[in-house]
Amino acid sequence: AGATPVLADPSGVVLAVVQQSEADGQTGRRVLFPEKPVFSGDRIITGPVGEAQIRFRDNTRLVVGPNSTMKIDAFVFDDSDSAREISINAVKGAFRFITGNSPKDAYKITTPTSTIGVRG
Repeated sequence: AGATPVLADPSGVVLAVVQQSEADGQTGRRVLFPEKPVFSGDRIITGPVGEAQIRFRDNTRLVVGPNSTMKIDAFVFDDSDSAREISINAVKGAFRFITGNSPKDAYKITTPTSTIGVRG
């Protein structure tokens, strides 16, 4: 018999959505709505006019543009909601990323052609 998966605390919350935007993760594929949670491991997928704005627990903000796919590889927080590791994979499309209250060396963004770190 298989065990029921246990979900971790949400990594962030959806601030705004231009339909249609979806998340695909441990709980399956779901349409994103404002104030709904997103989790580490989720893949954010936007349609031709879709856009999703997400705020993570450390106040990092991510905007995923139309026709985009972004995977939240890891968002590992300590007890004070500061991230120890933030890893995002920009599979395709456009995104805007604004760092939050975590140490800058915790951030890693991977694109199809490069890896981006945050300094200063």
